[in-house]
Amino acid sequence: MELFIQMGHNMQALALEHLEEFDGGTIIISPMNILPNKVKGYATRVHKKKGKVLVDPQLYYPRQYQKKLSQYAYWPKSDITSLEMGQFDTVVEELSKLNNEVEAEAFLLPSITAKKIDDLWNKIQKIIIESAKKYAPDMKYIHTISLSSDVLNDESQIERVIEYVEEWDVEGVYIVCEHPERYYLVDRPLWVSNIMSLVAGIKRQRKMTIVGYASHQLLCMALAKCDAIASGNFLNLRWFQPEHFETIDDKQPSRRAVWYYCPQALSEYKIPFLDIAKRMDLLDRIEPPVTMKNKYSEMLFNGSLPSSTGFGEKEAFRHYLYCLHKQCQNSVLETYAETKNLHVLMLETAEQLLSGLGKKGIKGQDRDFTEILDVNRAAISAFDMAYHFPLSQEWNDL
Repeated sequence: MELFIQMGHNMQALALEHLEEFDGGTIIISPMNILPNKVKGYATRVHKKKGKVLVDPQLYYPRQYQKKLSQYAYWPKSDITSLEMGQFDTVVEELSKLNNEVEAEAFLLPSITAKKIDDLWNKIQKIIIESAKKYAPDMKYIHTISLSSDVLNDESQIERVIEYVEEWDVEGVYIVCEHPERYYLVDRPLWVSNIMSLVAGIKRQRKMTIVGYASHQLLCMALAKCDAIASGNFLNLRWFQPEHFETIDDKQPSRRAVWYYCPQALSEYKIPFLDIAKRMDLLDRIEPPVTMKNKYSEMLFNGSLPSSTGFGEKEAFRHYLYCLHKQCQNSVLETYAETKNLHVLMLETAEQLLSGLGKKGIKGQDRDFTEILDVNRAAISAFDMAYHFPLSQEWNDL
């Protein structure tokens, strides 16, 4: 499974560094965070670093006011009702020009977040795909499936999506999923297992799957043979939030804590907790394993007090994406059974480590994975009951 870089605020230099570090990769451009007259130049820089480009149209909530997106020619300026009924021609035509301009790897087609999956929804998706054939006949198509949290809680609607996708003439899908409630790490096993089922069902149709706006909680998508998850620096790129796509002019600047990601614990810690871990001689437990050591976080483990090392937001984001990239690379094994065992073992390892650290008071607060271990474990079990046999048979063909 690959890690794609989900672009957002303050991501341009980071993404180019990441491409250099891993000798290439794929970035998903966020029109919301780059001006229309700058996008071609940036795409050229990405291509020079052996990078591939996709453009996320971000048409998830067209009724919300979006100051930056509305600067793009493709963004609908009026008559959203017609758009919601399938009149996407102008949007798709202008998007095809934008994709051409940036020499995109494939055409990521727009879609509005679905609150209900029915024949009308499917009809509109097919209209969008047909429109793409008209305006970009030579491109590969990856269609967006954007789902509300209500849809994700309903297994029958997920089954319906899989059935509908079988009718679509596309190379792949780009799945984005609202979180239930206001949590970064999702505490509902059904939400996780339904996304896994959706991915597996579409993979079995031999279509590519990308899960966007993802965090390390979705590393288990590898068990569904997902092609890639996409993630970024701030939480709004690891967690699909409706309000992220709405411009609110009086936003207060926030004071943000710096978080260090401990990959083997699947948890993130504020730096003062690393200080106390050092005091108790436990810092080596939080250090990345050899395969994930990197220049961004090595300063934390060189003998100084972590809070005095200058490890800031910039290093924290680069370290997170470096580790997540490595975890994605190693997340799929030769067989379904081996891959499942790997992911169960990953949770067991994290559990032992978190238990030991937790007893000493070293916790990741709202980014601690302790409460999520059982969520992902249950999701993997439920998924395994449904998909163990077909995926075991088809693993190497997916």
